[in-house]
Amino acid sequence: MTLKAEEILNILKNSLGDALIEQEIKTYSLGALRKRECSEVWIKIDRGAFRKAVEEIFKLDYPHLHFITGEDVGENLEVIYSFGLFHGQPGKEISVMIKLALPKNELVLPTITDLMIGAETNEREIREMLGVEFEGLKKKRHLFLPDDWPEGKYPWRRDEFGVDDMIKHTHKSVKEIRGGKE
Repeated sequence: MTLKAEEILNILKNSLGDALIEQEIKTYSLGALRKRECSEVWIKIDRGAFRKAVEEIFKLDYPHLHFITGEDVGENLEVIYSFGLFHGQPGKEISVMIKLALPKNELVLPTITDLMIGAETNEREIREMLGVEFEGLKKKRHLFLPDDWPEGKYPWRRDEFGVDDMIKHTHKSVKEIRGGKE
């Protein structure tokens, strides 16, 4: 059973109540020869309702995780999760975007890897690039930065001042970085 964007938004509204801060449905057309309409449900939520929002999405359909991303917007980091519902049904997929603000002094979210193991790579990337800790995330080793990257330095943060550390490995080969071992 597939649902329309409006129905998904109503389910999330009823479930999240006052924790739903903002909401919007975006609709756009795709395709040149065979045009089709696509919908996105955007919600901004209180961080305390994050796990509940994700669980509600899982009740509707096993989602496809498009991405997890984040941005430093000053005093907070803004984190966005993008899920696709009904992705196995051509022309009926609806994207659900969950946006939330995390204060820089409380950069903690629960992992969703117990629901979707594929979220691990995205969570690890956000952890190493922005400094968000995911409670329950088992593997925390770096994906993109060298293993000896300085603790507490996050390349995607606007308040990051450790430029010398960040460019330390820019012109080295993998062999040099690993001390002669490939």
